[in-house]
Amino acid sequence: MKKILPVILSLLAMPALSQQMLIEKSGSESTIVGMGDFKRITFDEGSVNILTDNTTITTQMSEISRIMFGDFTEINEISVKGDNLISHISTDEIAVHCNAGETINIYNINGSHILQVRQQAYGGSISISSLPKGIYLIQAAGRTAKFMKR
Repeated sequence: MKKILPVILSLLAMPALSQQMLIEKSGSESTIVGMGDFKRITFDEGSVNILTDNTTITTQMSEISRIMFGDFTEINEISVKGDNLISHISTDEIAVHCNAGETINIYNINGSHILQVRQQAYGGSISISSLPKGIYLIQAAGRTAKFMKR
């Protein structure tokens, strides 16, 4: 009951729907829930159940170290190490320099995850035709780069 009260008080002060809720667990694992996706929270025998548009996230109260509200992104650090991650950008595709099988993640400038693909071949191109014009961040092979789709 001691842990439930702060959670309830935090929820009463819930921020605008454009923000996110970060549930940090002991051991540095965390979950981010967009407030626009948030539907309901329930407490059941020592666990917290967060119902979103797509799923239910269940966490034991004893595992939660803190719950915060704010604008959290999935990008922790932007750095470029070694050779360039990307070399060619067109309106439909981008050439990415990483090994075959590498996971490539693309984020919008706000840090929201937009696209995830697996690289088919070294130096292969991935389609960005579905992305609207704008500035994006791409992460692969421990490297991050910024690009603009025109």
